[in-house]
Amino acid sequence: MKGGAYSCEAQTAWMHSLRPKTAYIEFVFNQGDKKHRLFDLLAHHESTRTVGVKPGNGYGNTRDKAVKHRFAYDRDIVDAIEELGAFFPDIKSKNQWTQLGDVDVVFLDKRGRTLGATVTHERMIVVPSD
Repeated sequence: MKGGAYSCEAQTAWMHSLRPKTAYIEFVFNQGDKKHRLFDLLAHHESTRTVGVKPGNGYGNTRDKAVKHRFAYDRDIVDAIEELGAFFPDIKSKNQWTQLGDVDVVFLDKRGRTLGATVTHERMIVVPSD
């Protein structure tokens, strides 16, 4: 599934296909997490917050200033991603970001293995078979 320029509908369908196996969803805020709208939508959920991201679980490079939040899976999180316009705009859009912004998302199973991830600035979805 590696590649770019997926429609919002295709992004949503891919995300829904992961739901049965998803135990955790991680958001990597590449530009920091201050006052991000996602937290308003998920205010009733707890997350673990980590500053700095090391390679692994869908992250290719170390990013010292990125902020990662890990949530236990809940349907509200999927709804929030959809409300923010999915991961990245359709190819026809002149916008660089959806309302989610420069945030990568990683879906993990109960053992912490990556089911799929987004590379937002590349408009790319990556699955383990890639």
